[in-house]
Amino acid sequence: MTRMADFTTRTLRRPPAPVHGTLFVPVAAEISAAVLLIGGSGGSEPSYVGRALAGEGVASLSVAYFARPGLPGQLRGIRLEYFFSALEILQHELPSPGAPIVVLGMSRGSEAAMLTAIHSPVPVRAVVATVPGNVVAGSLPPGGPAWLLDGQPLPYADHAGPDCENAGALIPVELVPGPVMLVAAGADQVWPSAGMARALSQRLHEHGDPHGHTVLEYPRASHSLGYLLPELPAGLLPQDITDTAADKAARADAWSKAVTFIRQLGASR
Repeated sequence: MTRMADFTTRTLRRPPAPVHGTLFVPVAAEISAAVLLIGGSGGSEPSYVGRALAGEGVASLSVAYFARPGLPGQLRGIRLEYFFSALEILQHELPSPGAPIVVLGMSRGSEAAMLTAIHSPVPVRAVVATVPGNVVAGSLPPGGPAWLLDGQPLPYADHAGPDCENAGALIPVELVPGPVMLVAAGADQVWPSAGMARALSQRLHEHGDPHGHTVLEYPRASHSLGYLLPELPAGLLPQDITDTAADKAARADAWSKAVTFIRQLGASR
């Protein structure tokens, strides 16, 4: 374990740990909340967000879920139970046992975040989904399921939303057991995150919006909005992802609001 200025970090690797990730725990006795961080289709863990959250007094566990030693080589056949194990670790490591747990997923990781919150035996208080999808999409490369539950593929579509002929592949976001924050990019060139966020919002309204939700849509932002931090580490973005002044401004606004959303969950417990 490594001690930083105001938080500790612990690297987890398989084996012996059940997940590949990094745990960030503020040294404060009372932690406002804890967040499981799930990245997108690049396969890397969003540890940079974990460090930033820890600086805000929020514990986190960032995980990779493929393309790392001991994990599947591709975004294919990922067991949701992997994320359940991550939640168990996060819950066990918290010095404040009553702290609410949030799942934050980016891009393809937004699917995992919502599905994990819906199915996990560890209680999840809320979900934050950045540049989200509203459909359980297939594997990358295409040709199979991305997500498994109890060893069985979840119904999926080999395309993004917001429209989907297979109703079973639509994410039942209304089953998330808490409020949802959706952060969407109106100029997204990777997939239509703004349209899919609106579809998720519409579905929540159609089902009575049981816990409330927030949509943050930034018309000029691109897919890099999903990385969330105002200033990103050098070399983080893939070469085909743009990062403009509008993206940075949108991330600055979204980051502030996401941190406030997460902290308020802790304040209301």
